[in-house]
Amino acid sequence: MTYSEHRGTKGMIPWLMTACFYPCIIGPDFWGLVNKHWRMCTTGQLQSPINVDPSVLLYDPGLLPLHINKHQVQATLENMGQLPLITINDSLIEHGNINISGGPSSPYRYRLHHVVVHFGLVANDERGSEHTIDRVRFPAEIQLLAYNTDLYANFTEAMSQSRGLLAVSIIVDLGTVSNTELRKLTVASQSITYKGTKTILKRFSAYGLLPQTQDYITYEGSLTFPGCFETVTWVIMNNPIYITKEDLQIWNDLQQTETKQLSPVLMSPNYRPLKPLNGRLLRTNINIKYKAKSPQSCPSNLYIDMGYKANPRRSLMSSTVLKRSLNDNSSEAF
Repeated sequence: MTYSEHRGTKGMIPWLMTACFYPCIIGPDFWGLVNKHWRMCTTGQLQSPINVDPSVLLYDPGLLPLHINKHQVQATLENMGQLPLITINDSLIEHGNINISGGPSSPYRYRLHHVVVHFGLVANDERGSEHTIDRVRFPAEIQLLAYNTDLYANFTEAMSQSRGLLAVSIIVDLGTVSNTELRKLTVASQSITYKGTKTILKRFSAYGLLPQTQDYITYEGSLTFPGCFETVTWVIMNNPIYITKEDLQIWNDLQQTETKQLSPVLMSPNYRPLKPLNGRLLRTNINIKYKAKSPQSCPSNLYIDMGYKANPRRSLMSSTVLKRSLNDNSSEAF
């Protein structure tokens, strides 16, 4: 079942990203109880999203750079009620699919299928990223969801299978200028105010949403919507991209209802609550020993706070651990 098949149409069980109160039983706390196929949402031990604790990051020298095709494709941006969803139109692709290789899932290759946007509520100063860094939540988060083309025929088959999915998480922070590709999506979102409405993106660039860094953190987790399958290798990019407060407000205009209502039901905030790490490894390709000696000199947007020990197979080094500084708006690049 793909994401689009979760929509609350006839014969399907409706669900919400936002918490709701009794007698409502379709919020995230109840996903695993209302549908037997979503049981993992309640019983799973490798669930997402998580808090990235800088004190437990492990440097893995074997992690390869992530490669994403740069060409543009045609895609559809749709208001799903719970989330805005970008779906790549495979049948209309002229220059090939957007493939992702390298990274923690090498040597497997993945094909981009969905892009999901999570955001908070500007009016209440509520931030909306799903993942947090050192318990700090950011204004928004973009997630690129790709499926393993070496092992599976399509996204539907891959989403419930081992090594099925790769998710690239891009943290979005407030800035004075919006990321160019994100700005295009923001303008397009004004055409999908109500649930079920959609618009065509003639030249969508997933690569254009990436921050200018090859540094990332990775862990094994799950989808953050029903059925929460624990088949996802997550890659959280080290640097953010930026959006202006005015553009973020435009995303806040999206609604859960199909038509205009006297009392609008807003889509925001649309993030799943944090899940426990449960002993999972948080690996990074950031060789902190050589990155910096102090927060002031660190070229990364994650800075140093305390020491940690490297992999015991390598020499122990009195080095550093990453701590949140993603809100540094001085630059997007190293």
